[in-house]
Amino acid sequence: MIASEWTTDRVKDLLSDEVRKCHEAKFSEDRRNVFYRAVAEIQNLIEAEGWRLEPPKLNRENSASFLTHNGVTKTRRPFGVLLAVILPHEEAKDRQGNRPRDLSQRTNPPRVVVVITEEEARYLEHKHGCKFWWIGRRLVYYNIPEDITELLPVLEFAYRKHSGN
Repeated sequence: MIASEWTTDRVKDLLSDEVRKCHEAKFSEDRRNVFYRAVAEIQNLIEAEGWRLEPPKLNRENSASFLTHNGVTKTRRPFGVLLAVILPHEEAKDRQGNRPRDLSQRTNPPRVVVVITEEEARYLEHKHGCKFWWIGRRLVYYNIPEDITELLPVLEFAYRKHSGN
């Protein structure tokens, strides 16, 4: 166990009143709970692995942790969790290379988004079995598994890629 383990309640406590009200108005409780659970579990992985990332920044549609170096926050975000999954760009494609159909916020659950290339995602899928859901412009989307450690190889790869380790 991690001394300061992250929980869904701890994640909820990070929300501003404005963001909390927005989440409650736009998204079902089940959807919010999947999102908060994923944020908490990824934060627990970050701490267990000793990665230098800021605590998650939560806004209306996503959560992201930014890299730090010598106490300075950098603008790089290796991965995050999306509450509202919208794929507006024309280059988005599924596993078979097809363009998306209806991808409204109501029909798509929260996803983990990782800042890696399609080639890197396919390599990680082949080597570790981490299947991606969609590929977009410089982003790869993953379903949130019951056990977030299933995505550890992907998260670790993205962390190392963007931190230079």
